Amino acid sequence: MKNIEQQKNNEAETDPGVEIDADESGSRKQRHYLLPVFLFLGVIAIMAAGSYQAWQLFTQSQQQTQVVIQQLQDELAKRPTLSRVDSGIKSIRQSVNKTDDRLSGLERGQQALADSTEKLYELYGRDENGWKLAEVEYLMLVAQHKLVLENDFEGSAKTLKAASDRIAELADPGLLPVRVQINEEIVQLKSRARPDLVGMTLLLSRLTRQISSLKPGYQTQAKKAETTAPDKVATDPNLPLQQKVMDFMTSLVTIKSSQPETKKSTAATVIIDVTEKLEDYLKLTRWSVLERDAFQYKKLMAQNVNLFKEYYDLTKAANADFYESLLALQKSQIKPELPDISGSLLLLKQVQQKRESETPQQNSQETDNG
Repeated sequence: MKNIEQQKNNEAETDPGVEIDADESGSRKQRHYLLPVFLFLGVIAIMAAGSYQAWQLFTQSQQQTQVVIQQLQDELAKRPTLSRVDSGIKSIRQSVNKTDDRLSGLERGQQALADSTEKLYELYGRDENGWKLAEVEYLMLVAQHKLVLENDFEGSAKTLKAASDRIAELADPGLLPVRVQINEEIVQLKSRARPDLVGMTLLLSRLTRQISSLKPGYQTQAKKAETTAPDKVATDPNLPLQQKVMDFMTSLVTIKSSQPETKKSTAATVIIDVTEKLEDYLKLTRWSVLERDAFQYKKLMAQNVNLFKEYYDLTKAANADFYESLLALQKSQIKPELPDISGSLLLLKQVQQKRESETPQQNSQETDNG
């Protein structure tokens, strides 16, 4: 601006024909001074407006940033933590395990239902001959139970006879080997020696009552252990030499006891002890027969025989008869070897399986020919 005014002044000075008005030049000078002020004020106003607009934009951006940060914080708060994730996984696993258990239970129930359906189909699909064969099989099983659990030879033989009669009613030649096997098993049952447990029990009871009437014959053998002879024994000179020696040996034995001495004869004491012992052994033997304990029975009978043989004189008729009864009981068996009667049942099942395997083949051939 200053350059323009200097240029004009130079032109005026050089050009004498131009007159310069002082007022006009003053107003121009003032205009020249006001114009930069106005420009400065405009620039300031523009800058202020721009600053205000920038401040508004900055404030909006901060607000939007705060909103975004709050949203992110809310989302992070909503997201589960590690403990929640673990608890959720555990609950899912528990539900999966429960589902597996339910599935396995359903599978078992389905299998049981299929089995029961198959059994019902077998039952309702049988004809009259099938029911009779089922009855025969049941009778064979009952015969085996009677023999094994009850030792009932006679009942088992009768049950097998009933099964043979049912097969005879079928009039099926294919079951003839089964019937032959049943008859062989019946022969084994009837020919096998069976223990008379009732008779053995009654005989033992009779011997227990009879033992009190018998007297031991060898009393001097027991005197050696239980006699309480005085220091000096008066010997009869008329006694035989063997008896004198026995009396002398007996006098050398002294038994001390804390119990007061009782004035009883030694022979009577021995008789009571042996009798009570035999009675106890015979009672125990009878209980072993009732319990069918073969080992205990054999052991007790050996003790009974040895005890009676040791203390009783077998030359007497009553003692000899008692001893023979004990020997007969010792030879008896309360659990004899059982015969095998399962062959007929196995043979019957083989025949049934063979027929069941042949039936589908026949049906397939008929469909092919048809």
